[in-house]
Amino acid sequence: MALDSIPRVALPALFVAVATGLPANGSGQSAAGVPRFGIAPSPIELTGPVRPGEYLGVTGPRSAWLGLETGEAELWVHPLKVGNRFRLGFSTPAYGTPIPGDEVARTVQVRPELTTITYSHAAFQVRQHILAPADLPGLLLLLDVDSPEPLEIIAEFEPVLNYMWPGSIGGQYAYWDADRRVFVLSESLQERNAVVGSPWAVNSVEHPAHQLGEAPRTMVIPVDPERARREFIPIAVAGGTTPREEVFASYERLIAEARSLYDAKRAWADSVLASTASIESPDPRLDLALEWAKINLEEQRVCNPDLGCGFVAGWGHSRNGTRPGFGWFFGGDAAQTMFAMEALGQWELVAEELAFLATYQRDDGKITHEISQAAARIPWFDVYPYAYYHADTTPYWMVALYEYWRASGDDDLLRELWPAYRRAWAWCLTAETDGDGIIENTVGGLAAVEVGGLGAALHQDIYLAGIWVAALEGTMALAERMGDAGIADRARELAPRARATLNNAYWLDDAGYHAFGILADGGTNDNLTVWPATAAAFGLFDEARARATLAHLASDRISSDWGAHMLSTESELYHPLQYNMGTVWPFVTGYVSWAQYRYRRPWAGFHLMDAVKQMTFDWSLGRHPELLSGTFYEPLDQTVPHQFFATSALVTPLLRGVIGWEPDAPLDRVRLAPQLPPDWPAVTVRRLRAGETTTDVEIRQRWTEEGGEQRTTLTIRGPALTFGLVPDVPAGARDVSISVNGVATELTEDGTVEMTLGETGAADDRAEIVVTWNGGLAIAPPRIDLEPGQGSNGLRILDFNADPDGWTLEVEGVAGRSYELGIFGATVEPDVVEGAATTALANRVTVRITFPPDTAERTTAVVRFTTP
Repeated sequence: MALDSIPRVALPALFVAVATGLPANGSGQSAAGVPRFGIAPSPIELTGPVRPGEYLGVTGPRSAWLGLETGEAELWVHPLKVGNRFRLGFSTPAYGTPIPGDEVARTVQVRPELTTITYSHAAFQVRQHILAPADLPGLLLLLDVDSPEPLEIIAEFEPVLNYMWPGSIGGQYAYWDADRRVFVLSESLQERNAVVGSPWAVNSVEHPAHQLGEAPRTMVIPVDPERARREFIPIAVAGGTTPREEVFASYERLIAEARSLYDAKRAWADSVLASTASIESPDPRLDLALEWAKINLEEQRVCNPDLGCGFVAGWGHSRNGTRPGFGWFFGGDAAQTMFAMEALGQWELVAEELAFLATYQRDDGKITHEISQAAARIPWFDVYPYAYYHADTTPYWMVALYEYWRASGDDDLLRELWPAYRRAWAWCLTAETDGDGIIENTVGGLAAVEVGGLGAALHQDIYLAGIWVAALEGTMALAERMGDAGIADRARELAPRARATLNNAYWLDDAGYHAFGILADGGTNDNLTVWPATAAAFGLFDEARARATLAHLASDRISSDWGAHMLSTESELYHPLQYNMGTVWPFVTGYVSWAQYRYRRPWAGFHLMDAVKQMTFDWSLGRHPELLSGTFYEPLDQTVPHQFFATSALVTPLLRGVIGWEPDAPLDRVRLAPQLPPDWPAVTVRRLRAGETTTDVEIRQRWTEEGGEQRTTLTIRGPALTFGLVPDVPAGARDVSISVNGVATELTEDGTVEMTLGETGAADDRAEIVVTWNGGLAIAPPRIDLEPGQGSNGLRILDFNADPDGWTLEVEGVAGRSYELGIFGATVEPDVVEGAATTALANRVTVRITFPPDTAERTTAVVRFTTP
């Protein structure tokens, strides 16, 4: 029976029960209470008006509330879906019909530890606090009621009790236990159980117990205003593949330990925020988005009672099915999030995930692609085709272990996982059959493309090739560390051949970029795609060809205002709504941004990272969607709204690109290659980790009429580290001078300023590096303020170079539009060299570029800058 069909005649009797204190269900049991306690504000709390249809998720390691901001939700206690369409309604004596919660849901407050929906009405206000505990298998709602008169809260849901896709249970039933005041969900063997209830509930709408049916289960909670001023009203959900009494015990603990469960979740959030890297930049929203990214990346950890603890890919609604977004374990997705987590210092979870994936390694060494939460209850690894059907997950796991080892110096984990690494290595070699050094899709499985025409007749794709070459580079170092001469020698023999294939076989001379793939007949798939960015992000391309490909990827054909298309908008295969054929994915956006920074093209990479930042606030608060339309800044209807490798697309290019942090803990070294926007006067990054040492990096820069200065202060805590700082000087700068702690210093052969901190044994050690220069010109990256629903119309910087006579800037924009571009450094005069663009110097630090209306919709122009 739905909220709007509860009989009106039942309501007066219930209000009598409230007034007299008698339980209306006749059980004689007194309603247990949860004394009110303070819900503390979070330093990263996000608050906004309720948006109908917008996803709102509250997740923990053992449960998930997958809902909407209006209050409706799915209930999950892993590996079970407990119920659909949980929602609240309200009734007061002054109103003759129930008031649906979605009609009076006004605001949401999203915190890492607890989320609140506030329902406001002329007669009452109810704050619904939603908690997914860190350890207990269940969910807890705490209702904070403010009502001058008696109120009824009507809670309903549709019972499900089924395994996550593709598992299934038969014979489910549900009934109301009047003594415990809960709905009991079970099946004929009573091996899978769940309960949903409240000690305040006094009535329920009954349905036949031998079947679930489609009608919702409804319980009524009468509210005594006086008691509600002292207590929260709890609604608890517990479940599991355990005996029923254990589920009842979890339910009772959820209510009895409400305060401690909240405190524990709050302590977890505080620890995450305080123990990992944080940034203080001129953009407070960027700083806040990074804090939320840290929470998101921790939230991908799910503990399945049958399978263990590992990383799921993302969360979204399953609706009438049992596929909650991508809420099952994924190998390749996890590797990409680990690149971000290694930079943030979330090493304990990375180590756990690396070992988790090794646990489910196939006998021949292949690392799993995906594992359903129901895998232990079905023949997942033997019958279903999904577990190992990707080729990229095995080298991805190898690269993730290498990057973790470089960041942490954790020889113990490397030693523990080396047998699994050897098996992964052996499997990869079986997938290289044509002698070019690159493992093959035709042998190994899928990689870049799962559906669509782009993958037709494919032998190798450049995505898989790039990951494999990165794995080869790491294998040489890891095998040497483990004293495994056989693997080290074989990797040294294969790596140059594979790198040559990557750089040459995929290169299209006439087009000037790297192709997507090599076909089974020996030809190439010449489509311009996002996928070469993966190899470029790892620095695997020759310099000149890398920059040429990245200039193509900087165009709006790939890099829209809100992120990177998988496929060029000019391809015959392109479609803006097709999964692999043109949608915009934050995760590949991260690769393009990181790659642009890797080859020191920050003006082409910044807006992509910045777009992922803005998604933190535009859609599900604090989260990032899986993919968006290729035409408009809107997530697709079928997108997963809380996707973890999308979050990594903010962290990785920010910390590894903008800040340029690259630890090598086994060698007690760090390479630092910052590329700050020239309009940032300062930035500070705290708690960057390399081995047992933590570093704070503060960079300040200023511009003068003659040139500029950048001051970098490094403060370490822990054992000694040697730093190699790459000076961030503008194009065409001259008379560059460098000092360390006031002493003039020269660059080393690899172009870095080298210094060692911590040699004195002091708890803290500090160095200040000052770089000054004359002349030079820097371009501020375009800023694009995204608005939901907009089209892609921002300025792109395709290339910027200095030569002895000046500077050349190549840009792309929309016909008829003007753009302002910040310039810093030398006093220059702009002039159009070619293309339909005019420029005017608005002031010393701004150039206005105007594209005439009689050109193509998007067009390019070349601007030349010279000194007067």
